Amino acid sequence: MTQPIPKTNIFALALGDTFSPRVLLISLLSFILTLFVFIGAIWLLFGGVGALSAWIAQSLQSFEGSVEQSWFLSMISLLFITKTIVAILFFFTSAMVVYYLFLMVYSVIVGLFASYFIKEIGILYYPSVAFRGIGLLSYVWIVLKTLLWTTLMFLLLSPLVFIPLFNFVLLVPVFYLFHKLLVLDVASMINSKEEYLALKKLYAGQMRGISLICFALTVIPFLGVVIYPYYVIVMSHFLFRKTEELRAL
Repeated sequence: MTQPIPKTNIFALALGDTFSPRVLLISLLSFILTLFVFIGAIWLLFGGVGALSAWIAQSLQSFEGSVEQSWFLSMISLLFITKTIVAILFFFTSAMVVYYLFLMVYSVIVGLFASYFIKEIGILYYPSVAFRGIGLLSYVWIVLKTLLWTTLMFLLLSPLVFIPLFNFVLLVPVFYLFHKLLVLDVASMINSKEEYLALKKLYAGQMRGISLICFALTVIPFLGVVIYPYYVIVMSHFLFRKTEELRAL
């Protein structure tokens, strides 16, 4: 049984949808799969958590050594408090990189199952909006372009990775990938390629604004990552409404 489309703010509306049994189950399964992927990657790349810790410690020592090669910075680094701050900033940067890598992997895995609750939202709130979908080749091409641009931005900004405070610029490509995948997760199901391009042209700013609010929520430790399905549902409501308006023209 369908219900009238509510005029509720999409962020408030999506909050209730996020606690549906199907979304919670998908969130749990996606999170467990992401943990397995991350643990497997650590063992594959470093040979275990202990080896990873040793690598981080070695990297920190190398970083401090490079700081001390400069006569000016070596005088400053004689102060214990300065070394402590450098160590904390380096650790924080490393933790931030791992945190957002986890988010990206989790978002991809959630995206694999997102169709189950996007369809449910469409049937429940927007029964008049038919699912058209972007063709597989177009979808793959958009994803490849997104990954290419993200990689290029990372390469250009990578020299900043070990410079405290400046390394926050690395969040720009992370946000870019986050935004593109979030929109594509939903639009690839609801819209044809032509509709997807039309919606981008008409509502690019609004979609970025929604993604930015969702991305800002990711700074909440742990919770900000786990609630990624909530971000998908928010974008779903937005794109369903705008698609309905577009097709009514």
